[in-house]
Amino acid sequence: MDTLAQLKRFTTVVADTGDFERMRAFAPQDATTNPSLI
Repeated sequence: MDTLAQLKRFTTVVADTGDFERMRAFAPQDATTNPSLI
């Protein structure tokens, strides 16, 4: 099991990006382009 899969078991994974390809690749549960929201 890779590190991202391990993190997904215990935390909510979010993406702070506007790069839709990255969001598709990592399949976060939530996303924002505004880092002050995290």
